[in-house]
Amino acid sequence: MFEKRKHLLYFSLFFILYELTVYLSNDMIMPAMPQVVRAFAASNRMIGLSLSLFILGGSMLQIFLGPIADRIGKRKVMLAGVALYLVATLFVPFSTTIAQFLTARFFQGMGSCFIFIGYAAIHELFDDADAVKLTAMLSNTTVFAPLIGPVVGSAVIKVAPWEAIFGIGFVLGTIAWLGLFTFMPRAETIKPRSDLVSIRASYLTIVRNKKFMSGILIAAMAITPLTAWIGLSPVIIMEHMGKSYGTYILYQLVIFSGFILSTMAIQKLGDGFSLTRLIRQGAGLAVIGMLGAGLVHQHGHLFIVCMFIFSAGFGLFNGALIRLSLTATGVSMNLTSSAMSLLYCVYIAAGVEIYNLVCAHFNYSLASYALFNVPLGLVLCACLMRFARQHDEQEPALAHSPQAE
Repeated sequence: MFEKRKHLLYFSLFFILYELTVYLSNDMIMPAMPQVVRAFAASNRMIGLSLSLFILGGSMLQIFLGPIADRIGKRKVMLAGVALYLVATLFVPFSTTIAQFLTARFFQGMGSCFIFIGYAAIHELFDDADAVKLTAMLSNTTVFAPLIGPVVGSAVIKVAPWEAIFGIGFVLGTIAWLGLFTFMPRAETIKPRSDLVSIRASYLTIVRNKKFMSGILIAAMAITPLTAWIGLSPVIIMEHMGKSYGTYILYQLVIFSGFILSTMAIQKLGDGFSLTRLIRQGAGLAVIGMLGAGLVHQHGHLFIVCMFIFSAGFGLFNGALIRLSLTATGVSMNLTSSAMSLLYCVYIAAGVEIYNLVCAHFNYSLASYALFNVPLGLVLCACLMRFARQHDEQEPALAHSPQAE
């Protein structure tokens, strides 16, 4: 039993490395994006579009990967996905036009399509408490990357061309592939081959589940401001505000450390913590942060403190919200996770483009970003509170249903 748990731990660690590598391949290039668009004689709007296309690429394969994982197993699909990411990463530095660069980034983003396979494996291999803690840790990588990504990226472009950033991504991805090849569980129950009719019926069951659909929409809505900040902050801070790389890095460190601190706090909780309580407390912190950031946007440091509060609130509710949404359908975790990943990426890509259009209209001012967050924060808080209340109302009914007896 100890050896099996140790094996699973190593699998989780190398999966975390892969997820971190995928997001680092995006976040390390962000400080260099002003250089990239200048090199290709393109506009600053291509910076946000690059991020949107990377995210959109991460939504292209999910509906196929779920059924394939059910047929041949998660391990084979996961290893093939990491290999696809490695091949795409090699092509990005050889772009000669902005169109080629954006296209290569789109295909590189497809590497993130396979992350949900690891999430599905974790939700199947661990119980509720461990799954939420691991989900929080895994979600940490999506925000840990913006902490170290700009630092590493800024350091690299000071001593090497921006293309070297993708060499780092290739090396880290190779290490992750080798670790997953060694430690990802081989023995798993492969489900019988499903026909297209049954797959279609399963997906219809998933998308008709109101709890799942609303939960994923809320989760995407919540992370979009942070994702948009990743894509737009190089222009907002360094181009519009005229700040240095050091200030840019400092702002990223402060904002995203809120998420990390809150998810570290979740790791300290016992096994009996309430998921809906985490959602309510996180929602309260998040709305305070977003409203505060809108009010004090003229003072850069105060704005960053308020965004730290929002980030901390997001870290509290994100893992619980994802867990309750994924387990609501009663359908294969592979199919449910693939549907989640598809919807999640499409929502975020669309949201980032909306932010990009709004901020571009106002010349990427900090005010345009901060004030756009205010109504979104109010809507987000209301949706989270409603989701938590409906879950609490459903639980007693489920507990006393004939199936439960």
